[in-house]
Amino acid sequence: MPTKIKKPFYKRVWFWILVVIVIFLAIGANGSKTNNSTSSKVQTSKTKSKPKYAEVNKDLAKALKKDQSYANDDPTNFGYAKYIESIKYTGGSDITVNVNGAFKDVDNDVKTDVMNQTQNLAKMVLLNDKKISDDNAGEGLVVLVNNGGNSIGTSKALNHKEYSWD
Repeated sequence: MPTKIKKPFYKRVWFWILVVIVIFLAIGANGSKTNNSTSSKVQTSKTKSKPKYAEVNKDLAKALKKDQSYANDDPTNFGYAKYIESIKYTGGSDITVNVNGAFKDVDNDVKTDVMNQTQNLAKMVLLNDKKISDDNAGEGLVVLVNNGGNSIGTSKALNHKEYSWD
């Protein structure tokens, strides 16, 4: 009786099916790890950028509140603060100033004076917090003026102490 010759292990079909399944499982498991680490990096960078200016914005709010407390007693120097709801540093030499409804009723010269005094307050805080240089302060800040979420004015590109009013 002839003896049956066994096929080598690597020539059997079930062996190759098993190898393919193991490879797919390894790739699938590794691929999901890569995806998770990428998405967690994106989440981390988002959460880190959010509080990036939190401290300076807190300082701006504190300084504005202080000036607002003096506005009634010394309107010549602090009256501008009656029109300002908030000042937010947005990076570089840019700020967003939210004003109240009374601001829209004053003439453009008063608006310009109010924004220049607001810039002075913001420059003082930003210099103190080392967010801008002396040169940036001298040139002025890029200002976006909002009322109720709508843009009503911006500082001009060539002279940040002059404004375009909508």
